[in-house]
Amino acid sequence: ASNIEDDKDNMDNENYEDTVDILDMLRGNLQKVSQHGQNTTRTLKAMEEMLQDRSGGIVPMSLVAVLKQDFDMLGAYYAEDISTYGIKTVYDVPDGEISIDGNATQLSRMVMNILANAVYAVVKKAKREKPGAYVPEISLKVVVDKNSVSIIIRDNGIGIEDTIKEKIFDPFFTTKTTGEASGVGLYLSREIVQNHGGDIQMQSVKDSYSEFTITLPT
Repeated sequence: ASNIEDDKDNMDNENYEDTVDILDMLRGNLQKVSQHGQNTTRTLKAMEEMLQDRSGGIVPMSLVAVLKQDFDMLGAYYAEDISTYGIKTVYDVPDGEISIDGNATQLSRMVMNILANAVYAVVKKAKREKPGAYVPEISLKVVVDKNSVSIIIRDNGIGIEDTIKEKIFDPFFTTKTTGEASGVGLYLSREIVQNHGGDIQMQSVKDSYSEFTITLPT
């Protein structure tokens, strides 16, 4: 473009305008190629993750330590959003140890996937609400039963429409743009939970809340 500007005086006006138009078109096409390349890379990485074996590495571990670490990461990773939108975060986990057989890395990833979705949901709702009319809230709660433990992650964000509730755990399904997600987060989360002999359930009301309940054997 700078070379064209340098040669402007040596070109007639029609050729100059045509050249500028062509350069603008090329610039736009190159940007699209770059975006598609990034999306393809993201999809390939997602497929690689889906093909990984997540059935191993199950050892005795402390669930409380993992959840505390994840909640701290929530505050650190999303500090700007928490501050900007006044997101209230609630940590309700019993004192003491909760021992399970599990893979700490995988379980942490599963929890962070759901927490990240919760942040997205409340931020998207906060952006469209009038200031002061909405207080975003994300909570992580644990309930211990005789033979199991339930991790309950809830947000009061945009919720999930009834028409897509049955699809949210499908691979590559996402309501976000391709630049925001590859659509495997909840799929992998369910795979991780099931590989631990557990179960994951979701309840949601559009524009009201979403709640994920992960139940693991103790």
